[in-house]
Amino acid sequence: MEIALANNVSPKIHHPILLITGDGLSLPKDLKVFRELCDKHDVLCIGRSYRLIYGPIDHWADVDGQESYSWAETLQVQWRNGPQRHTLGEMRGFDFFWIIKHTFYAMEDVMWCGSTSLFATVIAVAMGYEKIVLAGCPLDSNGHWYWANLKDNKGPRWEGETFMAWLDFCDTPESKKVRSLSGYTKIMLDSPTTQWLMESENG
Repeated sequence: MEIALANNVSPKIHHPILLITGDGLSLPKDLKVFRELCDKHDVLCIGRSYRLIYGPIDHWADVDGQESYSWAETLQVQWRNGPQRHTLGEMRGFDFFWIIKHTFYAMEDVMWCGSTSLFATVIAVAMGYEKIVLAGCPLDSNGHWYWANLKDNKGPRWEGETFMAWLDFCDTPESKKVRSLSGYTKIMLDSPTTQWLMESENG
């Protein structure tokens, strides 16, 4: 699936390494591991994960449709100088609008099958990041970090299409730029190391 930016202005990149944070139960543990691997990087947060980030947040992404625009507007009030907000299709409250290329359907009819973490990963590659690390994006049903103390902390329930979308991405050359710290995405993409993070794309 090929994705493109609809805006005339490109998002800002401050560092070639990007940390993407999701809302999986593994996020707090993953962040501790990542801090030992790397101390200079950009950050892209999904959903509520921004609450566990200490320091600048460069990007925030959401593809949950109309329910997400009020949240995006709230974030802009909280941080006057950022983060840059990304979504699929044009929507109020966001800064950057991404479109799926070569589709015969209207954007509002295109279903994103690969989870917000896949969307964030794909746009990170498109923005030009050289190394991308997923934290709290395990693609499992163990629940969310912010409900860790609840007995019924379960979900989301991923459909087969989601796993297939991820596997399709893993078959692309761009997937070599991406690694994960937990769950099924770690199995598919492998885990990051300090050496891998510091390698140049030219070897």
